[in-house]
Amino acid sequence: MKPTTRALAEIEGIQRHLEAIYCLELPQRASDFVIGDQELSDLVDEGRVPAALVQTHEQLLVSHHDEELSVALYLSDTVCEQLRSSPSLQSHCHATEGVSHFLMLLWATRQNRPVRLLDLELQAEVDKASTCLLLDLGSTGGAGARGLLDRLFAAPVLEAHLCEEERERYLHAHRLAARYARYLSACLEGGVDALLSELRLFYRLSMEAKRCRAREVRAA
Repeated sequence: MKPTTRALAEIEGIQRHLEAIYCLELPQRASDFVIGDQELSDLVDEGRVPAALVQTHEQLLVSHHDEELSVALYLSDTVCEQLRSSPSLQSHCHATEGVSHFLMLLWATRQNRPVRLLDLELQAEVDKASTCLLLDLGSTGGAGARGLLDRLFAAPVLEAHLCEEERERYLHAHRLAARYARYLSACLEGGVDALLSELRLFYRLSMEAKRCRAREVRAA
């Protein structure tokens, strides 16, 4: 099923929000690269991606041809339908994770910076937390921040098909982001500008520096 205009508009809105948070401006739009269940199934049948990916809701698919980078952003039909009809925290997080991966990969490529899978996972966890905190600020004045972070980080659920290395990478990113997100919530108490300043600094750090930053900050 092709994503609807409403779902694509939601995805574009997520990209614009992340670009505003981090002062980014990329010509590529994630919504132009979205594929659904049928397209992913076709790629599986062609042997271009692992069959296990059909069990997921979000994947950034990347391939290299000579010096060219090709990407596709898979969002399941379930997620796209939720984005179209009644966006939930879960659908927002799936879409935000995919758009986050897309932005970080393309931004790092333009900066000639190496990017690892752990980089993408950690930044995506931070992006889910920061967008949720800001959206909550607009809707409740920040009253729901602690509850949101509890829902995001209290009990991670991993996809069954992940190998041990992948599971450990996700859990490592999750643990770092959980601590850092509490610090972001404390930053927000000092105003939106304080939060944005911290996020923009964090985004541009090296992976090692990000890990150190996440470990060293004082959580709220």
